[in-house]
Amino acid sequence: MQDDKDKRQKQENAADGELESLFFDLPDADDDSAATAPDETDAEAPAETDAEPPAETPSEAPLTEQELLASIDLPISAADEAEIERKARLEWFALHANTGHENKVKRNIEMAIKSNHMEDYFGDVLVPIQEVTEMKNGKRVTTKRKFLPGYLLIEMLMNKETHHFVNSIPGVTGFIGGTPQKPEPVPQDEVDRILGRIKEPEDGKEMLEIPYKVGDSVQVIDGPFSDWVGVINEINHEKGKLKVMISIFGKETPVELDFLQVKQN
Repeated sequence: MQDDKDKRQKQENAADGELESLFFDLPDADDDSAATAPDETDAEAPAETDAEPPAETPSEAPLTEQELLASIDLPISAADEAEIERKARLEWFALHANTGHENKVKRNIEMAIKSNHMEDYFGDVLVPIQEVTEMKNGKRVTTKRKFLPGYLLIEMLMNKETHHFVNSIPGVTGFIGGTPQKPEPVPQDEVDRILGRIKEPEDGKEMLEIPYKVGDSVQVIDGPFSDWVGVINEINHEKGKLKVMISIFGKETPVELDFLQVKQN
């Protein structure tokens, strides 16, 4: 019995020791020396390496147009480069020619340039034309028409020699702009406008001038009502149609016509 009692006592003492060991490191609430939670700054810092951080690249200024072109490595032959430089020196001038002979004067100029070996001083010679649509026998017909009759455009390097050379060509009556002794080139925006009209209409669009408005009196020039006179009652710009009121047997009757089937009365 005594042995069992001593054995139980030893077990209780051992259990008390384990409990004391569990609370040994926990300070009392009133203890001023209570340990605090470790600061986040005490966390282990990453290991330092000998590699230096990459140096900051200074921001680059945008390239100018000349620098950008120079940076493009395109294979350009010496002949092409010389031609580009030659064309850059040329300017556009307007010439007056005999009306109705513009194409003949153009050929005269081109032949004179070639026969006198003066190609280096000249570029294109143009007769300003545009494509227009007309109505013939009830059908639209596209033709080319001069929109600046009596004038030509010539691309050239102006100096005393070329000035005298052009004036001496048959059919040329002189330069337009400036003075007879010192012609002025045509402004580039005006050249662009004229050249824009010379180009063919885009996407098959016809260049139609519609100088009419509702209430205008017009004469029919094509179709079954040819030579009849009427008044425009309605205009359909999208379809290019007019509704014209024509007196038929004493009664005003609306007749649908194409823009090109009438003319101003």
